[in-house]
Amino acid sequence: MKKKIALLLAAAMTVSLMAGCGGDSGSAQTAGNSEAAGAVTEEEVDPRFKYEEPVTLTSYFEISPALGEFNKEDMLNSVYYTRMTEETNISIDWLWYAANTPDDSQQKKSVAIASGEIPDFMIVNSSQLSLLAKSDLINRNIGEVFKKYASDELMAWTTGEGDAALEAATDKGEIIAIPLVDSSIDKAPMLWIRRDWIKKLGLEMPKTLDELYNVMVAFRDQDPDGNGKDDTIGMVFHNNFLSAGLGDGVGVFNGFGAYPTAWIEDGNGGLVYGSVKEENKDALNFLAKMYQEGLIEQDFSSNDEVKASEAAASGRAGIQYGLMWNANWPLNSTVQNDIEADWVALPIPTAVDGDAKPQISLAITGYVVVNKKCEHPEAVVRMLNFWVDKYGYSGEEYNDYLVKDANDVLNFPFHWVMLKTWFPLKNLTIHNNIVAALESGDSSSLNAEELVSYNDIQNYLSGDIVTSYGGMKTFGNDMSAYDTMNEYYEKDMFMWDKFTTGPTPTMGQKMSTVTDKVMEYYTKVIMGIETTDNFDDFVKELNSLGLDKITEEVNEWYAGK
Repeated sequence: MKKKIALLLAAAMTVSLMAGCGGDSGSAQTAGNSEAAGAVTEEEVDPRFKYEEPVTLTSYFEISPALGEFNKEDMLNSVYYTRMTEETNISIDWLWYAANTPDDSQQKKSVAIASGEIPDFMIVNSSQLSLLAKSDLINRNIGEVFKKYASDELMAWTTGEGDAALEAATDKGEIIAIPLVDSSIDKAPMLWIRRDWIKKLGLEMPKTLDELYNVMVAFRDQDPDGNGKDDTIGMVFHNNFLSAGLGDGVGVFNGFGAYPTAWIEDGNGGLVYGSVKEENKDALNFLAKMYQEGLIEQDFSSNDEVKASEAAASGRAGIQYGLMWNANWPLNSTVQNDIEADWVALPIPTAVDGDAKPQISLAITGYVVVNKKCEHPEAVVRMLNFWVDKYGYSGEEYNDYLVKDANDVLNFPFHWVMLKTWFPLKNLTIHNNIVAALESGDSSSLNAEELVSYNDIQNYLSGDIVTSYGGMKTFGNDMSAYDTMNEYYEKDMFMWDKFTTGPTPTMGQKMSTVTDKVMEYYTKVIMGIETTDNFDDFVKELNSLGLDKITEEVNEWYAGK
């Protein structure tokens, strides 16, 4: 992969802007944007323009729990916001501060939407965007504003996984919000396995589900931890097993060509809810066999992922399905108890011909909507350009922005920045750059963020295994998480959830009932209370609960894309 997206600067143009979003309609306008709240002119502009006069936009601030103890003054006076104002002449008037929880921040946003009094810009979820699409509150021309003022780098990040993100922010052919993207591929399930146990028992790394089953039996029966006790199990597993994270079962289903919870193509030009496909029966029967034989915990139905993860951390389990971050928790805890613990990542084993396809869905952290009364909607795009420059391309300046996080570790102030988006392939790019540096012995081209993980890996190789475990196992070149991710990416193995918009009317009312019934039935089958002989009746029940109408609405949307 290329080291960086090329810095292709738009044609330079002096941009003279005055007044703020809250100013009166007679205020002077942008030289290249004479109708700032409406139509966008054709001439090119410098995406790194600076206003001649101060511009103030109103919004809100969500206090992330990751901040620990939040100090408003520290945030307002930080290097990030100070330099943003210096370089853009834009400041933000935070109308309110709230905890980033559904009961606080989301409720305040919903109240603002219902009252018709929204700030100059705000970040909403897909359901709130659907409500705003029906209102007369937002600038429906923001897509054109974005296309004009977005830097090449910001546009590359936003479209890093194709046009799906912009399509998700579209209503009636108009882009009505700016999608804040994350990495979809980072949510791809993979298999984590203890290589030291594989070697000790003389086994091979499993590529098929039959081979994985045999390894699990060996891990259960052959005392891989060498303590002389019958205290090991086959695999970590928990009660919310259709939610990818750690110790879940998503990768098992995918190995059988089943994609529960995802909307996938039905072969006839439409979409079908993956949880009702026949392939799920094989996956459920496989998991039921594992449960019956004690390869997974007998009390999994009462264990959340935190409780279930104790099996890996304590050394009772040497296999778990999970995501790319698992080496940082809980697998790093294993090595604190056993310095020889050697977790590695593998592509998910398959029961079908060819490679198994890990399921992923479009990752959008939120949608930026702009009040239609805002005189300078382009200011929102300018702040996003600033974020991309400083986080992605600031070079040595990157270190200037670092602050101590809740763990007393210097980090970029992610949680102080509301307007932020991500390069979807960022972590994979970090991995490939690090691997190239490891192979060449030259780390001079690595940026500050890449150097953190590179130094972790060097420390690991020098014997500092416990504190550097996460860096090595995530970004290293020896069966790390991103070794597996790179294979997925190079082979284009991902199975995408094709439903990329906000909830349909019936989905908003009844989807939770459908998903609860899916989990209830799946859990009962795994525990032997139900059997897959009743799968057709299960599907009929889902349809009676509203899935048939939801499917109809989903396909209406899909046909009109």
